[in-house]
Amino acid sequence: MTTLFTADLAERAASFDGGTLRPEQVERVRQCVLDWIGVTVAGAQDPVGRALQAVAAAEAAGPHSTVIGTRLRTGPQSAALANGTASHAHDYDDISFWMHGHPSVVVASAVFALAEARRLSGAEVVAALAAGYEIGSRVGLAVGTGHYVAGWHSTGTIGTFGAAAGAGRALGLDADAMERALGLAATQAAGIKVSFGSMAKPLHGGRAAAAGVLAALLAEQGFTAPRGAIEAPQGFAVTQAPGFDPTRPDAVMAGRLGLESISFKKHPACGATHATIDALQSAFADHALSGDDVEHVRLRVTQYMLDICCIDEPATGTEGMFSVRHAGALVLAGRATGLDGFTDEAVRDPAVVAARERLEVQAHPDRSAGVRTEVTIRLRSGDDLVYDLGERVPASDDELPRQWQTLCAKFRDLVAPVAGEAAADELVARIARVEDETDVVGLLQLTHSREVDER
Repeated sequence: MTTLFTADLAERAASFDGGTLRPEQVERVRQCVLDWIGVTVAGAQDPVGRALQAVAAAEAAGPHSTVIGTRLRTGPQSAALANGTASHAHDYDDISFWMHGHPSVVVASAVFALAEARRLSGAEVVAALAAGYEIGSRVGLAVGTGHYVAGWHSTGTIGTFGAAAGAGRALGLDADAMERALGLAATQAAGIKVSFGSMAKPLHGGRAAAAGVLAALLAEQGFTAPRGAIEAPQGFAVTQAPGFDPTRPDAVMAGRLGLESISFKKHPACGATHATIDALQSAFADHALSGDDVEHVRLRVTQYMLDICCIDEPATGTEGMFSVRHAGALVLAGRATGLDGFTDEAVRDPAVVAARERLEVQAHPDRSAGVRTEVTIRLRSGDDLVYDLGERVPASDDELPRQWQTLCAKFRDLVAPVAGEAAADELVARIARVEDETDVVGLLQLTHSREVDER
């Protein structure tokens, strides 16, 4: 019955037993923590992160929680706001196609803010994170793709439920309080895709994380909220998700947990641009090519992609993250596709601007949804190379050790320039056994910038 959907979610979150996680599932959580801290440290140095730090400082009267990448400590809501926004500043953070968004920016930002304030152990943090990922995935699947296609940004909307569930699990809420927390999440859920390419998009992650913390804290205090707020008349699903189907989560997940839907990014840009980057890089490697060998590139994308990552002529680095033409032009121009590829200077680089003229974007005639991209590379020799790539899928259990090593390299690239090599190495070692931490406060304090005292 649809009237029991929210109550079922609340019961699942409240009773979630972290002790039942398989070693491979705990490893996935570790990898989420590693990647999340890395992208947050980097984002904290961005103007988006620094603007939120200034706002967070006003809450410093109760300095319990770390603003990652800095020495600033503030209240849990402001820390969640600052960290959630910084996590998403470079669009380099993890992704779940079940949630239709970015899970750790909202869930981890909320959970760690409260974990410091309440002095939680690593095991308690792992359980809270897994619970948040679970509820975010289940709400995302039940809501379906129509919500996102209509213009809602799921990280800001559905992510609020994941953040509230994770925060509620961190506080030890019972099922009754958890349902009220989810009701409070429903009334705060927001975020629209017109914000893509601006600082407003990462703010969605920060606001969802902070809203989740607020929802859990209020529920703990007995604050009331509607029952069944997701499925009720005039509730979240009716107003924002006409394709709502509460049976879909069990059918799709088939016994798997929400955390098993999470994959990680290779490039700091919208995930829908990755197929283009990967196709061009693969073609260059497979055939020993360079950009000079390419006459023209045709990108046939879905209508879904036209609405999210096809800014034709980006003027800023933030717009470049949502321009599939810019993403491809970086490869053609021989530029790196790391953080330096998505700056204001990079999108104005004459060589990159010239390379963009060789990329054409068309709507695929047979594909309306998803992020699969058909990349046709016309060489100056007259030959065509065709790559047809889809979304990145989560690693299998067997692939987790290799993925850990890849994420460690990404983490060190992001964190060492800010906190130093020694701190980065210590963080990697401690995150590798995060469930054994007796108190996570010291963990996050290792992330502060070496330059912060000079500012």
